[in-house]
Amino acid sequence: MKTISDIARIAGVSKSTVSRFLNNGSVSKETSEKLTKIIADNDYQPNQFAQSLRAKQTHLIGAIIPRMNSFAVDETVKGLAVQCQQLQSQLLLNYTGLDINAEITALETFARSKVDGIVLMATDITDQHIEAIQKIDIPVVIVGQQHELLHSIIHNDYMAGQIVSEWIGQQGYKDVEVFSVSENDIAIGINRKNGLLDKLQEYHIKPRVHETVFNYMDAKLDVSAKLQHISYADAIVGATDTIALAIYKYCSDNDTQLKPQQVYGFGGDPMTQLVSPSIKTVHFNYFEAGQRAIEEIQQLLNKEHPPYSVTINVKA
Repeated sequence: MKTISDIARIAGVSKSTVSRFLNNGSVSKETSEKLTKIIADNDYQPNQFAQSLRAKQTHLIGAIIPRMNSFAVDETVKGLAVQCQQLQSQLLLNYTGLDINAEITALETFARSKVDGIVLMATDITDQHIEAIQKIDIPVVIVGQQHELLHSIIHNDYMAGQIVSEWIGQQGYKDVEVFSVSENDIAIGINRKNGLLDKLQEYHIKPRVHETVFNYMDAKLDVSAKLQHISYADAIVGATDTIALAIYKYCSDNDTQLKPQQVYGFGGDPMTQLVSPSIKTVHFNYFEAGQRAIEEIQQLLNKEHPPYSVTINVKA
């Protein structure tokens, strides 16, 4: 097993430089890149060093967020911040732009910063995530997704899908378009979609399902590409409120006969009520999810045994 002296020797720098880098101190960009590569290549884990610095809690909590200008992220962060404040901890944010590599780097950066725990809002939990989390030996709680090896705070996405299906079925709609996301996203691309489709089947409704993405501008392009070939739909469903807003924008801006009686979304974003007719949306308690994530981290720090999965209910 490599030591800090070995890493310094391989990099051609002093031990104090390596120590400063591990402690997020000031080093040159060239040295930082060199040390990052050497540490990764040699699978170096400064366990004793980190443990000595983490002997006492730092009262720092790291949160890795995938998107900006997102109602879901904003409300979750508010819940995190309020709970951190109650525990007299400071919340540190790291924005990743839905980039998996950036998420892995953020996990490693927060570990070097000696945070007490990390909240990860990811759209996909890969083997890379699991490997990185197991290496850093810090409590990590994921929000919005579920994994058998990780403590998770999830929303009842299957129920949310069923709620929208009930709305559609009760209105007697038959021609339905659905814009979902990749099944790499288990919560939305699988659970939410399955809840929707399973319940629609009970009403003998077979919708056309299209795939799009979370980003509003890209979703608008996907929506336009699909809907320009469709002349009629009773209802159109977006897998998120952002996607639903992209659908509404297309239908209102384009001179087309496609004027659905209702557009549906998920999340409870207030923006859905500013358009007319309003988008009907299922409300998610993102604020509570943020609070529960911090509570879970605190329980882990106290050597308690919280449940691996906590489900937050949704409401119509």
